[in-house]
Amino acid sequence: MSKGRSFALVWCIINTLMLLSFITPLVMITINFVLVPALALFTKLEWKKAALFYAISLAAVGAVTGYLGLFPVVVSLFFLAPSIVMGVMYRKKLPARSAIVGGTVTLLGQMLLALLISYAAGLDPIERVKEFLQSGVDSLPEVLRNSVNQAALNATIHYFLQIIPLLLIVTAVFYTFIGHAVGRWILRKNHVLVPGLRPIREWMLPRSMALYLVIVTILDMFISIESNTFLSMVVWNLLPILSIAFTVQAISFFFFFAHAKKKSVALPVFAIVMVVLFPPLLVYLYCVIGLLDVLTPMRKRIAGG
Repeated sequence: MSKGRSFALVWCIINTLMLLSFITPLVMITINFVLVPALALFTKLEWKKAALFYAISLAAVGAVTGYLGLFPVVVSLFFLAPSIVMGVMYRKKLPARSAIVGGTVTLLGQMLLALLISYAAGLDPIERVKEFLQSGVDSLPEVLRNSVNQAALNATIHYFLQIIPLLLIVTAVFYTFIGHAVGRWILRKNHVLVPGLRPIREWMLPRSMALYLVIVTILDMFISIESNTFLSMVVWNLLPILSIAFTVQAISFFFFFAHAKKKSVALPVFAIVMVVLFPPLLVYLYCVIGLLDVLTPMRKRIAGG
């Protein structure tokens, strides 16, 4: 058996097993890697052969599970397009950033299209989410339910609905980034060169983003939680995105400092762990460090010192 066919058969089996896991509790873990099998197939193989083995894996899932396999098959098909887009970009040797952006935009576009189709079919996904959140509170024991401030609850639900665009963007970026990181590692093990991102210590945001963060932060101070305007939606979605961006910028600075001073990466790794464990407090601190990194010549002084 040729190496290409052996590779395809292995990933056909892996995709089948992963999709079968979607009807088990393991789905909470395995669904994070849903992009990887198709990405590996469409990067390594010619598209007709990749499509054939991908289709075989879906047919195997259907044959084993019957109607229960509808959910994993639909999920897999939903993530197929970004996998193909990224695979094509890898085959063309485009930069990793282009592949990640291409996959993210494709996945985000599909999510928006799904929302439009839902509305066209007479469904209202946003209202369903609102009802789901309210029903979660209604299902609480009476003692807890009576202690809930209804006005605060309504404000929280309203805020959650306003940041749905943010949740869609974060979801698209998460799946695409995981697909790239794991897929690239696997493909390199199979002697397929896939461009990687620049080392994190070299990442640098444009200086203009510092101004955007300041403006959005100031606007947020004057917007009521009950606000239902376009401006409030823009601010509430942009502020977390910019905060995450400058938090990553701060982590990039920590890695640069460790590299410039020939120190262990323990400091930047510890910084990542801490911001994951205590995000509300440390995100603000990291944003300040990220802002200073972008606006001041700290790196030049460290490298020169």
